[in-house]
Amino acid sequence: MQLYLIPHRTGDERLLIPGWAGELSDHEVEFIQERLRLSRRLSRKWGIINWGYSEQGIRQVALLGITG
Repeated sequence: MQLYLIPHRTGDERLLIPGWAGELSDHEVEFIQERLRLSRRLSRKWGIINWGYSEQGIRQVALLGITG
């Protein structure tokens, strides 16, 4: 049985789609945080303002997507 959706230090690009991933492993959160820090466009897509890359915020967007 595969423990994580992605292996450590690599990532599935689909994780970067808000609402796609559902519940995330710690490694998946790290992957998304790293990519968000590197891309202002992706950060805006995730609704992240003022560089607030909190783990809780990322988990919420990954699970529910962007509402509004």
